[in-house]
Amino acid sequence: MPLLIRRALPGDLDALVRLWREMWDFHAPLDPRFASTPAADVVMAGWIEQNMQSDRAAVFVAEEAGTVEGYLLAMILENPPVLPHQFYGYVSEISVRNRRRGTGGRLLEEAQAWFRGHRLPYVEVNVSVRNEAARRFWRRHGFGDFLERLRVEL
Repeated sequence: MPLLIRRALPGDLDALVRLWREMWDFHAPLDPRFASTPAADVVMAGWIEQNMQSDRAAVFVAEEAGTVEGYLLAMILENPPVLPHQFYGYVSEISVRNRRRGTGGRLLEEAQAWFRGHRLPYVEVNVSVRNEAARRFWRRHGFGDFLERLRVEL
């Protein structure tokens, strides 16, 4: 069956949380700062559900043969009033079960169409500097350096 990209439905929530958990668990060995709380899955279920209902967000699902194979959470964020563009697109997260099959790219295309429909001038994403595969994915899809986000532990 072909890969179907669609908006998430309430019945997808458990599958989306499992995909989120797989993505998060992939990052944890790369960087221990990706540790999560015991309630993380419950909190993420609420976060995803909240965004499914928001006018400023869209959750896209990749489905194949009735199984959710990936998702992407797209959000409309607001800039400080000193910038010429008030709103911009932001990819909060993307998780794909079987990588290197074009699923992530298809999800991103759908999100970008949604952003264009809202007349947003650009899209941003945060990428872990220790996740080389993700960095390659985003660059392959036209994303480039903009800001460098630094951190210090207190």
